[in-house]
Amino acid sequence: MGINAELVELAARLRQSGILTGHSVIELGAQDVCVVEPAIRTILSDFKLPMIESKVEQADELYRCLGFTEYRSIDASGEKNAFLFDLNNDLRETYAFQDRFDLVTNLGTAEHCFDQRSVFNNIHNLCRVGGIIIHALPAQGNVNHAFYNYHPRFFIDIAVANKYEIINFSFTVDYNPELIKYTPENFRKWDAHDILFYAVFRRTDASEFRLPFDGMFAAQNQLVGYSNAGINPLVTDFAPYLKTGNWENTKGLHKIKSSSRFDALRALTKRIFS
Repeated sequence: MGINAELVELAARLRQSGILTGHSVIELGAQDVCVVEPAIRTILSDFKLPMIESKVEQADELYRCLGFTEYRSIDASGEKNAFLFDLNNDLRETYAFQDRFDLVTNLGTAEHCFDQRSVFNNIHNLCRVGGIIIHALPAQGNVNHAFYNYHPRFFIDIAVANKYEIINFSFTVDYNPELIKYTPENFRKWDAHDILFYAVFRRTDASEFRLPFDGMFAAQNQLVGYSNAGINPLVTDFAPYLKTGNWENTKGLHKIKSSSRFDALRALTKRIFS
């Protein structure tokens, strides 16, 4: 998706506040800078960050303004001096790549990788303990953009499973650069639009990547190998909802006569509440 104006502002705010530290960054995808230079200058000035004298046209130049002296990227094209790595593979096993970074960005790349377990495991391994991970991924709309969209619940479950500190959950609407704080009310207001979800995490321990188990069913999970520390989203800000319709529509009640329909509903109610 490229580096958007809201990413520049978010990263500048994190750097100024002391949340984002260190000097090394790696990006999934050899990202283009999609921000006009006057906007970059204004954002950096607002957060009292220095601007390099030359024009900011490449990602490494922009990250230098944000305090990063070491810039790397991974891209299937190999362009812009990127590592030619397949994110569907474990980078440590396939390429013996063990480097870790202070910042790992996933700006519209993971959704193009089919093996989600592998790509999020790689992100985890690329980030040093104490480092920051920034995801900017499609959540709604963006039809046929890639393999996947990501609901807010995906991010809370992956954070809980891996003991990530949640720094920020926010989103943009129709690619306008205003970051809107995630709340159920805010998200529901805009969920018929193209939503790009931002999740900022801090990695807090050295454990291997843990697969999250769907928090809705974590209490009932008896399978080995998953983190069972998930929260129940039914009673949190990540509760599921339907945009239209009703779960009762799945029961085929429209296929039976009125009297039989009443009997079926009464029997269903009895089973649920008895």
